[in-house]
Amino acid sequence: MNDRDIIESTYTDGSYLAKTGGTWHLEDSPFKARQVTHMLTRHPEILFHTVCEIGCGAGGILAELQKSLPGDIDFTGYEISPQAHSISARFANAHCRFILGDAFADDRKYDLLLVMDVVEHVEDCFMFLRQAKCKGRLKLYHIPLDAHVSAILRGINAWDSVGHVHLFTIETALKAVEYSGHRIVDWTITEGVLAKKNKALRTRAANVIRLSLRKFAPQLVARLIGGCSILILAD
Repeated sequence: MNDRDIIESTYTDGSYLAKTGGTWHLEDSPFKARQVTHMLTRHPEILFHTVCEIGCGAGGILAELQKSLPGDIDFTGYEISPQAHSISARFANAHCRFILGDAFADDRKYDLLLVMDVVEHVEDCFMFLRQAKCKGRLKLYHIPLDAHVSAILRGINAWDSVGHVHLFTIETALKAVEYSGHRIVDWTITEGVLAKKNKALRTRAANVIRLSLRKFAPQLVARLIGGCSILILAD
């Protein structure tokens, strides 16, 4: 078994499901769906009738988006994990389907492609991005920004804990998308766990400072403290 097979098997043999406590990060779906709708609100000129998500996991993001977007939009999610796919079945309906298998083995194309917290898991991320570019007319990439001062000083690699084999900064995430042939249309920092109070910070003042920083200087927070991601709109 080569390294690529070892990485992929983590998502198909039940190992990753166990790491997430059996949820496959379903609890994060409302937050991620809100980031998508916020970006789309910034671009009312974008018209679409079909939405595809590669690596849709438990299906929660598409389920949340179906609640907030027009009812005539069709949603399709692709996932290689049978465990995650079995969870997504609860969200399937006439306008939302979930497919177990490789999205790139299917020649169908879509108006809007979502890749939410997937790029960092893929061994050959550049080949993946090039294939994704051809799958949808417009793309939204949500990529964690794991390379920050706090993580470097503490020696955290994010590989063992959450399976991120690539660690991005704001600049390297944007460069990776551009390098793979995309044109960046827009991008924004998403706050993730930084939007919540940190129980480890015992004083109210410490949390006020932390939450103020993430509101007024999100790029600085992404570089120093972490807990942020970047959402990139590209074509």
